Amino acid sequence: MLHSYEAQLQGNQVIWLGTAPPPQSNPRRVLVVLDEQPNEAPPSTLADILRRARGALGHGKRELVLAELAKSRQEWER
Repeated sequence: MLHSYEAQLQGNQVIWLGTAPPPQSNPRRVLVVLDEQPNEAPPSTLADILRRARGALGHGKRELVLAELAKSRQEWER
């Protein structure tokens, strides 16, 4: 019966992400399957984050936007 264990390959070392397989005294054959594309997005720069956030709150006066944010925060904390 085949078992699978999630791990990360860093160079030539395997880093277990969850439960590691039980130790064995005899050598075992292992099959490593690699994703073609890593599923992690590259970290965004602060400039990218601010560029995407521009206009997200609409086009209102600063005081109205800050009041709306305060109201949303109060509702969230309840």
